[in-house]
Amino acid sequence: MLRALLTFLFPHRWQGQLAAAKHLLASDGPAPPGTGTRTDAWLASPAWEVRNVAVKLIAHLHDEARYDRLLEKATDRSESGIVRRNAVEAIGRLGLATDAARTALTSAVFDRYWEVRGEAARALATLFPPDACLEHKLLEVLYGTHTPRRRIREENFEVCMACARGLGYLGVSRAGFEALAELARNDAWLVRSQAAVGLAHFAARLPEHFPEARETLRKLDRLSEGAVSYFVHRDVLSQALRAVHRGPDAIDPGQLAPLYLNPRAGWNHVRR
Repeated sequence: MLRALLTFLFPHRWQGQLAAAKHLLASDGPAPPGTGTRTDAWLASPAWEVRNVAVKLIAHLHDEARYDRLLEKATDRSESGIVRRNAVEAIGRLGLATDAARTALTSAVFDRYWEVRGEAARALATLFPPDACLEHKLLEVLYGTHTPRRRIREENFEVCMACARGLGYLGVSRAGFEALAELARNDAWLVRSQAAVGLAHFAARLPEHFPEARETLRKLDRLSEGAVSYFVHRDVLSQALRAVHRGPDAIDPGQLAPLYLNPRAGWNHVRR
């Protein structure tokens, strides 16, 4: 609280730090001498904007000596939400598939800020193989800790999209499949699209679920809201349907990967 108050009262004090950090972030050459010391100082800055650029700088420079600081920032609930979010995103982008990263991400997936939850679910799917424990964590994100699981409680559509991706990559049980089937009935067409891809992916890894996955996709609502000339949901669903019609042995998860959409990366553009 004091740190935020100081930043609010004296914003000019941090402009020099912010400018220097941004300049280094925009550079492509090797880090100049003393960068590590400056990064440590920026990470401790009272200004969240400076700390945010410092987190990005660790990823930009592949500063392995400070990867543990990314894990700390990702799970520090007193830290600014956007800093936590960018720390989690950096963990996934850097490919930190370590036990410490797994622990940090399975904590971050329950963060109160939806962007952190979504990035954590995506990072888990990117970094780790199918796993019952990770599947269980994603199910807790969707349903909470209540048993039996009656309905999805996660209200943010981007987090639901990320969980559909996560279950497509990580799911191993009937519970994971049923969660994807419920996501396929979600009101948001973006969630339904990603659930369709997740179901096809899940069935490719666990062929015993293939017939039910195919039937679920056939019944999936193809309508989407919005006036766009390119029907993203229809295209994604048709590609997922083509995949499951070919049978589990013919499904290539690598071909399914581009169908997982990122709402912040131009998902409404033509994807060929």
